[in-house]
Amino acid sequence: MASTIRTEVNTAICCGIHDRMSLAEQAGMLRLLEECDSDGTTQFNRLKQTAQGPSWSHFKRLFTHLEWLDELGDTAVWVDGVAAPKVTDFAGEADAADASELRDYAGIKRIALLACLAHKARLRVRDDLATMFCKRVAMKIKKAKEELEEIRLAEREIVESLIGNYRTVLKNLDDGGPAQEALAKAAAMTAEAVKALDEPDEAAPVEEVARRPGGEVFPAVLALAKAQLVQAGGLGAVTRAVESFCGFAGAGQYEQIEKVSAHHGNFWEVLLYGQLGPDRSVMFDLAEKLEFTTTSEDGRVLAALAHAMRNESARGEYITALGEDGKTVDISFATQNWRKAVLDKTRPGRFVRKRFEAMVLTHLAEELRTGDVAVVGSEEYADWSEQLLAWEDIQEKPADYLVEVGLCEEVEAGAFDAASFRQQLEDKLRGAAAAADAGYPDSEGLVIDPETGIPSLKPHRSEGQRPSAKRLEQEVKARMPDAR
Repeated sequence: MASTIRTEVNTAICCGIHDRMSLAEQAGMLRLLEECDSDGTTQFNRLKQTAQGPSWSHFKRLFTHLEWLDELGDTAVWVDGVAAPKVTDFAGEADAADASELRDYAGIKRIALLACLAHKARLRVRDDLATMFCKRVAMKIKKAKEELEEIRLAEREIVESLIGNYRTVLKNLDDGGPAQEALAKAAAMTAEAVKALDEPDEAAPVEEVARRPGGEVFPAVLALAKAQLVQAGGLGAVTRAVESFCGFAGAGQYEQIEKVSAHHGNFWEVLLYGQLGPDRSVMFDLAEKLEFTTTSEDGRVLAALAHAMRNESARGEYITALGEDGKTVDISFATQNWRKAVLDKTRPGRFVRKRFEAMVLTHLAEELRTGDVAVVGSEEYADWSEQLLAWEDIQEKPADYLVEVGLCEEVEAGAFDAASFRQQLEDKLRGAAAAADAGYPDSEGLVIDPETGIPSLKPHRSEGQRPSAKRLEQEVKARMPDAR
């Protein structure tokens, strides 16, 4: 009887799927078992293809596969109203068979099984694309952080070099160094030159100075020139020291200092576009081919994605920060580092294009992973909120459910009140927290790190086999046949 009923139900489902398909779509399903690809296998085998890994060559192949699957028809309409487990069962049956076996099925069932397999394939390829995208972005973020670490190691060497260089400059400028000695010597020689000129006052004309007795004018001038040369030589010692460290310009001291300043702190975000750049066009193709939707009222990431896609053809350093509505695109969802990277104080109303794109792609991958953004026509990345039961269907059941799970007594069960239920849960949580706090001093297994505040449990030591387990073991052995 069960087998008969099952056959009747499955037949009805297959007929429903068949009737919701057009004649052209039905013919397209049958052609899958007949037409062959270039490798000699039927197109039916293409329905069974799965992703081989998050490589970009597979990523592009999946795009082609998705386009081919979508050309078969809107499979969601075909299986509308059919329970998801039943679609999975039918698809599994088709997947386990080969083309020759399916040709032996009755026409309606054959088409229905192929339709379910095509529907699952469309779901799967969107899952694969979204998964590959998330893995690709995660891999690029990892590489950006590794690049930052390499820069940090290089910075450490640069900083050590700068310290050594600055120490050498200080030695040249400090007391007892070449510069100070040269300055002192130049000052003494200048004083001798002035004294040789019989200390003329500042207002003395040149002719009067030239008539000084003893012919000391020219030797004095010569001494003064020597003093200036000594002074210049002292200052030149500092300059030569800097020049020996690659100089001031080019790849010299200033550039090294700029590197240290630019990559100070955990600022890997500015490096990410350099990793994502080669994949930019493919990722925009993905955003165009897949339909994203938000699972909550927070649509800031998708709004930013739409803005990035509108400016996809831009090649300048900056793009406008204004959306289609004339208002600034909201990027408050991003971290402080990302906002710092995207915004340029010298360019108000503009975004740094490359960093903005990297920020959007990063947060899109994160929201896909957490379920805040869903992929229409996907299974793994489907909108979880659509899978919840309608409140109208369950509004009479929560009271009985609370009694069943022990959250209230049967005599207390009445109309469900959300506010009271929440208060009840909060009271239970506070009570459990208070009991845990009170029992902590006597607990030997729970340890809270005094510095970080992180709790951890010590490995549990078994107390040995319980008496009930021993009795069970004896009963099992007593009822087992003698293997001898």
